[in-house]
Amino acid sequence: MGSREEADHVLPIATVPPRGRIGREFLVLRLTLGLFLVGAAGLKVHALFVSSPLQESPLSSPRWQLTAIVTELLLGTWLLSGQWLRAAWIASLAFFSVLASASLYLALLGQTDCGCFGRLAVNPWVTFLLDLAILAALLLFRPRGISPSFQMSYGLRAAKVGMAAALLTLFVAVLFLAMVDRPADALARLRGEPLTVEPAVSEVGEAAAGTQRWFTVHLVNHTDHPIRVVGGTASCACTATQDLPVTVPPYEMRPINILMTFSGGAGYFQHRFALFTDHPSQPVVVARYAGRVVRTPSP
Repeated sequence: MGSREEADHVLPIATVPPRGRIGREFLVLRLTLGLFLVGAAGLKVHALFVSSPLQESPLSSPRWQLTAIVTELLLGTWLLSGQWLRAAWIASLAFFSVLASASLYLALLGQTDCGCFGRLAVNPWVTFLLDLAILAALLLFRPRGISPSFQMSYGLRAAKVGMAAALLTLFVAVLFLAMVDRPADALARLRGEPLTVEPAVSEVGEAAAGTQRWFTVHLVNHTDHPIRVVGGTASCACTATQDLPVTVPPYEMRPINILMTFSGGAGYFQHRFALFTDHPSQPVVVARYAGRVVRTPSP
């Protein structure tokens, strides 16, 4: 009887985590993901501070990009350090689940660039599939010390939550597209932007300090009533009032010309300018222009 009771309390061999193959494969996976995240953050830094994005999207604002940069640097460095691997594994599952949902959201909006890699344009459908592949790899390989039973239970819960979030996002997106005649206009209004400036960041090129240059932006009205732009920035660096005031009819756009002056030391820059409207919920519209000041050749 004693030997039988002892046998009943022996843990199955399957619950003992394999220490060879799984550990080595997770080592390769975490180092690859760490370098991948740090590299993606570097590309975002280049696009944010050196040049303008290739395409404006709901997630390409400087605030969102800065948040992504900090998160990717922290998680990438954490994975490379090899510390607290169980927590890093869980954090990676959560992070790439969020990325997959964001990529699916952008893909359903019809964006052609996810903005994940700075000036390197990558279709959101591609990044969505990449995020799913990374999640599958994380669920397949685990750090040492995480038993298969823990991995299966936690991984199954994470997979269920991720799948539910993806399906909910897909359902809401399809329902939104089916019910709204002008999805882009509706999304702009939901973001509190009845009037937008396109492009949000204008590339003005490069020139020596003191050079003046004109560039054109388009004012887009996303509402069913006219919006009047009554004024804007007027300074030595930027004059946005040349074609103002102007009335933008419902669901239409109007171009305006802006004069800027290259100033400051040599290097890249990105400056803001403001436009003032008669819309009560958006009295000020802010956009940016970016370029590069070059040194004047010595005589």
